[in-house]
Amino acid sequence: MSMRKLMVLLLGALWLGCSSGSSGDSKQDAGPREGADVSSESKCTAADKPICCDGCSDMLAVPVCTDGSWSCPAGSTDERQCPSSPDQPACSLPRHPQETYRYPGCANEDYGCPRLKTVLCALESIRAEYNTCQQDSDCVAATVNGRCSGYGQCPPAAVNASGRSDFETRATAEVARYCTESPICGTSGSCAYPYFAVRCQQGRCVAEGSTTAP
Repeated sequence: MSMRKLMVLLLGALWLGCSSGSSGDSKQDAGPREGADVSSESKCTAADKPICCDGCSDMLAVPVCTDGSWSCPAGSTDERQCPSSPDQPACSLPRHPQETYRYPGCANEDYGCPRLKTVLCALESIRAEYNTCQQDSDCVAATVNGRCSGYGQCPPAAVNASGRSDFETRATAEVARYCTESPICGTSGSCAYPYFAVRCQQGRCVAEGSTTAP
């Protein structure tokens, strides 16, 4: 074979190889570009993800990713748009039940611990339903584990004997609702008297402090 024919064959083979490589590269490039376009349209940026609140309250809603951007569900608001103050905190994190505790007829008040005055008001409101009396013998000291509220020890909760069981059940349930299994704050209170005598005064059971044993 002449040198000229050999060169023509080599050049032809080289041209075919380059053409095949270029065609393959084009197909490989097309795939990622197409995938990137789809991704950019459907994937939301994590840093832009909002924290959605149900009307700026403590109820959290799940944000929605649509067409590459986040949005809050209908009826909810991005917490960054909510005012933040002691009375109206932003809802970036759910608050502990002690911080949001409420009871009908009692003001939302703190005292050392969040809403401590509120739960003490609640427990006294319940006791008022069971403390009517006519004489001292009608009254007894209820047994209530006040846990993080410190209620029921100083002074003890004075109620009538017939209502003692119902009061203890309701008071225990209310303490559990306020303190939960993991309270964030607690108080044991302090006592000015070492002893208490349970009496009936003006038709109500009361616990009177004393420095001497009854």
